[in-house]
Amino acid sequence: MIKKQVFFLFFFFLIVNSSKAEILTVEVTSEHKDGPVLLAVYDKQEYFGKTKANQKANPKHILLGAKGLISNYKGKVTFDLPYGNYVIAGIHDLDNNGLLTGNFLGMPKEPFGFSNNKRGNFGPPKWEDVLIKFNKNNKKILINLKGI
Repeated sequence: MIKKQVFFLFFFFLIVNSSKAEILTVEVTSEHKDGPVLLAVYDKQEYFGKTKANQKANPKHILLGAKGLISNYKGKVTFDLPYGNYVIAGIHDLDNNGLLTGNFLGMPKEPFGFSNNKRGNFGPPKWEDVLIKFNKNNKKILINLKGI
């Protein structure tokens, strides 16, 4: 009898405390026709914008990452996420090296973009400008990947 009660309480606790994952669809466009696209989902402001050109992103800083394919200037990637506030960053990885390739000054040589299609001046945009609210009324976003 006690085992059943403990199991029931444990099961109830899991249901009450679990966040239901939903599908966020990120559609991307690029000025280049084909190739891989890399997207990163951030949920913490202090980690956003820390990765520079020619650097691998710290996986501890990214909530979720995904690789998709751009074909005929368009692509689509989906994420399973609970509703919440997120920032999405993306690159069209033209040389397929898994990072944003930059020139000798560290300026990006590949198309990149952020949620809300905001761009920064001499660096990433402000967190508040690229923050999206993922909810039942906002399940799809578009990111335009552009070069400098």
